[in-house]
Amino acid sequence: MNLLKPFGYLLAAIRFVLIIGTMAFLIGIGLILMKLKLANQELAFAIRMYWCKMALWILGVKLYKSGSIDLSDGNLYVGNHRSFVDPLVAFSFIRRAYGVSKKEVSSYPLIHTGAVLSGIIYVDRPNSDSRHQAKTQIEENLRINRSILIFPEGTTSNTPETKPFRKGSFEAAANSDHAVVPFALEMGKPETDFWFEESLMGLYFKTFSKWRTDVYLHFFDPINGTSGDQLARQAETMINEKIKEFQQNWKN
Repeated sequence: MNLLKPFGYLLAAIRFVLIIGTMAFLIGIGLILMKLKLANQELAFAIRMYWCKMALWILGVKLYKSGSIDLSDGNLYVGNHRSFVDPLVAFSFIRRAYGVSKKEVSSYPLIHTGAVLSGIIYVDRPNSDSRHQAKTQIEENLRINRSILIFPEGTTSNTPETKPFRKGSFEAAANSDHAVVPFALEMGKPETDFWFEESLMGLYFKTFSKWRTDVYLHFFDPINGTSGDQLARQAETMINEKIKEFQQNWKN
């Protein structure tokens, strides 16, 4: 239940200022270290993980995690997509991985700078050439044992089951003979936590004007295969079964 509206909106506003402030501070440190040639990819990963954990705490996110995560180099991490906090949740556990994101994120000044510093592959979803280029970059990175994190629905979903998974990244994993590590993520209150077709700030205030936001997360064991389509369908089935289990919490 949301707090009384005025207090809830004030809480969300304070959280927003803290999120932007801490992001700007750490990005500034990263840029200075890069200028002094003291930065490297490992440090960028560490700063990103630290900030993601801190951001979740600021936003009042309470995580219920199950399963053990395989952190081997060269994994393809795939999960369902509910809201903008999903990358924060995933990267608070997955330290050494490059993210894949929609091209629109490149127009978000601070987020874009942080993403570039920590490693990002952009894809223009409606553009087939861009999707092919992203798939090629994913495969090239997997072949040199760089892990990749992607949300293969391509956008957030607010239905009980996921949208169909796009198979490009799974084909890259199959072609490079690398494992896929699925994870399932579900929000605690669909009426406030699901991201419907509203303004970004409207969605933010709706979700984070309450004291706590519950998020359920499960990591599966790695799966392997020689068919990208088969891997995509297998991961999609595993994730849908788990989020149906998580949705039992809605009744409580």
